[in-house]
Amino acid sequence: MATRSLTPSRSRAVEPFRPASPLLSFYRQANRLFEDVFREFDDTRDALGGILAPSIDVVQDEQEVRITAELPGVREDDIDVSVDGDVLTLRAEKRVEREDGNDRRHVSERAYGTFQRSLRLPQAVDPSEVKAHFDHGVLTVCLPRTEEGDGRHRIAIESGPPPAPEGKSQSKH
Repeated sequence: MATRSLTPSRSRAVEPFRPASPLLSFYRQANRLFEDVFREFDDTRDALGGILAPSIDVVQDEQEVRITAELPGVREDDIDVSVDGDVLTLRAEKRVEREDGNDRRHVSERAYGTFQRSLRLPQAVDPSEVKAHFDHGVLTVCLPRTEEGDGRHRIAIESGPPPAPEGKSQSKH
């Protein structure tokens, strides 16, 4: 019985040498550059705690859409929340804390600056009924659901924990 190798055989013919295309070389270098830049950006964002793009949760039930955003180190007065149709916009600024002009910082890894994040809501909400609460660095925006939204509205932010959703009791940690 004859046996055959399971590995594919290649022709032993020599292919002619073709110099690399300058466009292909440029394409590879550009891809490598973008991968390096975005990899460093992701690492920096993680190291800074994501303050310039806060982590959020969006939860929806029959009565409301509830959005929670982590904003450590941001003061309540530096937060702006608005609704325009079916778009919620969160804007905040984390300011540099300086005790006096003579401080000598040896290390400064904390992030400062302004961010703005807009989210398209899964359903229309009633802007006049929107409530925002800011407690211990966490912003909670409660958006009661409705059939139609009308225009842009700025939302007042209240201090303290948000109220429990309808029919649920709020547990304390």
